[in-house]
Amino acid sequence: MNMKKLTIFFTLCLLITNHLTAQISHGGKPLPMTEINTRSGSIFKEMPSFDIKEQLRIDSLNESDLRSGYHFAYKFMTDFTPENSGTRFTLADGTRVWRLGIRSTGAFSINVLFSEYEVPEGARLFLYNPDQTHILGSFNQLNNSELGLLPVAPVQGDELIIEYQEPANAPFHGKLKVGEVNHDYRGFKRYEPKGEDPFLWCMKPLVYLQEETDKYDEIGRSIILIVINGETACTGTLINNTENDGKPYILTASHCLNKRFEIKNPNYEQIAGNIVTFFNYESPLCDPVMRGTEEMSMASTLFRATNENTDMALLELIETPPVYYQPYYAGWNAKNQGTAPYISIHHPKASVKRFAKAESVVLTSFSFFEKNGHWHVKEWAEGSTQDGSSGSALFDNNNQIIGGLSGGGASCSQPYDDYYFALAKSWDFSSDADKQLKAWLDPANRNKELTCNGLDPYSTTPAIRLSNISESGKTSTIETTALPSPGTGPAFGNNSLGMTEFAEIYKTTGDATIFGTYIVNPAISDSKNIDIEITVYSGSDKPERLLHSESFQPKFTTFEKEDFESVSKPLNRDQESFITFSEPVTVSGTFFVGYRIKSSTDNVSFSAFNLPKGETTKNTTWINYKGQWIEATAHPASPMSTSLFVDPVIQYNTASANASIEKSNPIRIFMGANPGTVHVLLPEDIRQARYTLFTADGKTLQGGTVYAGQNTVTTPSATAGIYLIQVTYNNESFTQKILF
Repeated sequence: MNMKKLTIFFTLCLLITNHLTAQISHGGKPLPMTEINTRSGSIFKEMPSFDIKEQLRIDSLNESDLRSGYHFAYKFMTDFTPENSGTRFTLADGTRVWRLGIRSTGAFSINVLFSEYEVPEGARLFLYNPDQTHILGSFNQLNNSELGLLPVAPVQGDELIIEYQEPANAPFHGKLKVGEVNHDYRGFKRYEPKGEDPFLWCMKPLVYLQEETDKYDEIGRSIILIVINGETACTGTLINNTENDGKPYILTASHCLNKRFEIKNPNYEQIAGNIVTFFNYESPLCDPVMRGTEEMSMASTLFRATNENTDMALLELIETPPVYYQPYYAGWNAKNQGTAPYISIHHPKASVKRFAKAESVVLTSFSFFEKNGHWHVKEWAEGSTQDGSSGSALFDNNNQIIGGLSGGGASCSQPYDDYYFALAKSWDFSSDADKQLKAWLDPANRNKELTCNGLDPYSTTPAIRLSNISESGKTSTIETTALPSPGTGPAFGNNSLGMTEFAEIYKTTGDATIFGTYIVNPAISDSKNIDIEITVYSGSDKPERLLHSESFQPKFTTFEKEDFESVSKPLNRDQESFITFSEPVTVSGTFFVGYRIKSSTDNVSFSAFNLPKGETTKNTTWINYKGQWIEATAHPASPMSTSLFVDPVIQYNTASANASIEKSNPIRIFMGANPGTVHVLLPEDIRQARYTLFTADGKTLQGGTVYAGQNTVTTPSATAGIYLIQVTYNNESFTQKILF
């Protein structure tokens, strides 16, 4: 039997926490290449060679063992400091610089851990490859932690340069020690550029399921990728409790934390503190499977409970995920029964979310765990699981968690025999709070039925991803439209016509805050030679006033041993990224989100994906051409109605979308981008409601039922003008004015 676990280096950006500081990059650039060339000297430390074939042989033996893992990196223990390694020099302004090079021949990437890290205010630390196409940092005093550690994400290639800059007036000299160097000998995510992994061919991404039904949208948001000690990847699930107090608990498997029981007497508090969690890592397309956003992560968790006899583990995030992460805490069923069909959403091999479906499960025994403590999936009707799926939740037909994945032998070629630890067996199996679920998920003994509904912690003021592409229903058709010959370059990117700026139009029905934007773009062959900004404009019918600009620099995260750090995201693949704004932007009514290409070379182009010509009659794209904003329908070479895959994430600034609705109203109503569409958003506790659309003079135009979550109401018979939409539930009605 092969437990579902994957050893990795994984990179995403971090959020700062109060206790264990999440390592977030703070901008800036290292010294230029000329400084490196003239000052470097013999700065490199060469790592000794090791037998990679032997290491792979050992890995293969371990992978067949229930208690072992799948490794990708070879660890060197080191003791490199400014006093004993590299070179030091002082700039004209008194800034002291330490530079150290590390070389490990043949490595796909190199990762280091600073076993000592404490720097003064004003100091900056960078890590990069020699041609500075992959730069991490800067890291500064905000990255100091109580443990005095700084793990840093992998830098691509087999050479790494560390550069530390300390101002002349620093209150103390920084303490830095490179205690570990990790050589990546497997090339983690080598299948990711095209999303093609031969082991995952039968596992469709979550978006495939979401195009068929919205039933699993909420629980899909509860699934997260967790990375432990920078070595182990598993799947976790945000889980609710009967207090409905929004505590961000995470359910996963204990074998993910103790290296499949290799660790004797594990310090679970320390292990929990070394975890990075990643949200919304999903492919935006069904086919081809595309690399998803890796920028939404949180650093460190708190240990709550584990039971090695059942394989259950419960963690808690240090803080509630931000609203624009769109978290959802899944409900649960701790009985010895569930309702078919069953579904598991997971991160196999640390890839984007996939799903598997089963028509039946039975309670049985598995391996050395407690007797009759696991749900047995005899056969998957659709999909399967793989390494990295461990800990993922098994949901019944009520979208309630009944278990978590321990292991099994399922694969795409043989989708049989997976085993999930049963919540029922871990509920109050032990009298110790740190070995059971009940003490945390039902602390006041409120629920005798042993079930709990899910919770959206931001249900009254949720974040909403706006998307003209998704709303069109034509996502699968996206392309990068090229200029017709003799023109060169993308129609909506830097091209031979000199176009450099593009924007998408969106509308709100009240004041809203934009936290950032998703952007789905083709691979950039040479990202070091392109400079891009994300822009936000206001304007009545075209972009007019620039509200905000943000550099397009997607970041990643990783964890190594006892702390966290950030790294620039490779752009050499088709992928989705999320650009978090340094300051949230307030908009009202019509606004525009897009991108500006500040500089590039002739052979390097950038654009977002767009809808092909003929796929939509509603144009939402604007182009800055010769200093004037024009619609894409007036494109000088490729006139067309289209939309760009640029999706802002907004939150309305009050619990209602319009001041005419009482503040206590939890219903949100906002306009769609397409003519005659309205979105009605109901919180989780309102299962369904009735809506009625009236003309301005009180005549009923249409009506229907809306359900918990986001609903799209289309009004084909509505002409331009003012209308009223009324939503009724629990004998209460709320009305809002809308304009078509």
